[in-house]
Amino acid sequence: MKAYKLLAFALVLLGGMNIACTNLDEHVYSDIEKDDFFNSEESLRIYAARAYTKLQAWGSEQSLWTLNIQCGDEVAAPKNCVNDWVDPRYKELQQHSFTPSNKLIRMGWDYCFDAIAACNDVIYEIEKSPLEFDGKRTVLAEMYVLRDYLYIHAIDGWGNVPFSIDASDTSYPEQKDRKYVFDFVEKEILDNIEYLDDVPSTANYGRVTQGMAYTLLAKMYLNAEEWIGKPMWKEAEEACWKVMESGHYIIEPDYSTNFKVNNESSRENIFVIPYSTIYTESDHNDFVIFILTLNQDLADMYGIPAACWDGFICQPDFFVTYDEKDLRRSKTWLYGKFNGKNGEFEITTDVDESVYDSGKGLYEGARVGKWEYQTDGLLKSDQTSMDNDFAIYRYADVVLMWAEALLRQDRGSEAVNNADLQQIRTRAGLDPFTTETLTLDALLLERGHELACEGWRRQDLIRFGKYSNTWWCKPVESPATAKLYPIPRERLSANPNLKQNPGYDR
Repeated sequence: MKAYKLLAFALVLLGGMNIACTNLDEHVYSDIEKDDFFNSEESLRIYAARAYTKLQAWGSEQSLWTLNIQCGDEVAAPKNCVNDWVDPRYKELQQHSFTPSNKLIRMGWDYCFDAIAACNDVIYEIEKSPLEFDGKRTVLAEMYVLRDYLYIHAIDGWGNVPFSIDASDTSYPEQKDRKYVFDFVEKEILDNIEYLDDVPSTANYGRVTQGMAYTLLAKMYLNAEEWIGKPMWKEAEEACWKVMESGHYIIEPDYSTNFKVNNESSRENIFVIPYSTIYTESDHNDFVIFILTLNQDLADMYGIPAACWDGFICQPDFFVTYDEKDLRRSKTWLYGKFNGKNGEFEITTDVDESVYDSGKGLYEGARVGKWEYQTDGLLKSDQTSMDNDFAIYRYADVVLMWAEALLRQDRGSEAVNNADLQQIRTRAGLDPFTTETLTLDALLLERGHELACEGWRRQDLIRFGKYSNTWWCKPVESPATAKLYPIPRERLSANPNLKQNPGYDR
């Protein structure tokens, strides 16, 4: 593991300080006296790191990432013969029959707003500090844009959300509509982007940079028609191009480079959440895809002593959309024959629909194999995080968003001349796009295969008008209201200013 990753973790963990915030107006501090702590440049920088610490719950079982991937057509968690995964929380997600009491929806909500509160605390302390030092404005810009990133996740999932940017305000946050939050975030990013680091380096690894900020803007603009009723394809194109023309990022020749145990050197990854077996181990609150998807024979094969849950599988009708030549299929999913501890076994991709409700064979269903599993003995329990850093934003995503923005403007012929777009195809073993083959349907499929399990499928399906469709574990079309999650019942009850989303009970 590279030294800079260890240093990044040291800063993040020092910044943790046992500070928790479940509501935007709640403050619980450690025994450290704040007036004594915030008296140096070092202490302010360390405190800023605690906001990044909040991101690490992303890769856990109960997180926004899990919530989003279970609502699309790529992954399911059916009942198996070891553990019962078909309690209401998973079935509701997969069949779009959401209820305000769903635990995973609450955890996704808390992921956003706990981290927003942490950003607000950091911003408050830095803004009021009389200390001046080189880079203070950069630290502030990072916190503003990180908060913006979280608010965009919030309006994507819940539409109108509680909004507060003042850590000193103890009143209940007012609920603001999507457009208000969108406009605020857009302005704040544009006002602060010049203060962010331009060039990615070991010093800013895992932090907000200009590349991350422009990618965030591109995501916003690409979904603007859905979120605020205003097409912003040109703006999406321009934001993507800012990243593309910088020359700081590349399409790695090997797709797997982005997901290896030691993936810090990938020049394709724009914004990552660092993880480590050394520094992170806390009740499934880290990157634990190995326990979520592997069965015990596969765990034994990899030498993982953890009790794996035999859960997440590829939905069969998503699996069959891969071209036989697509190298990403075998680099994303585990399927076929394996030599386990107790002899040879097979993981199939032919899963009968009845398993969704009534149980399944132990080895049925292709498993998630996108992230390299460690064979070094460091995954000692089901609470140990993997060493793989999770790439939230990748350059391949930016290039595909850029191509989509051009297609939406009837300029697809410009996209097919881009070398990076074609490299995404050729490294997958596929023919380059032509003006005839590069269609919106083809691009949605390409995004599905390129970004499988990375957390963007739900958003993409909504934007392409496919989210209500039926698929393997969702045999009935979902209502339009399912494009938003319900506000969790506990959070609705705690804040009298919140109004439930249409189609849901309080």
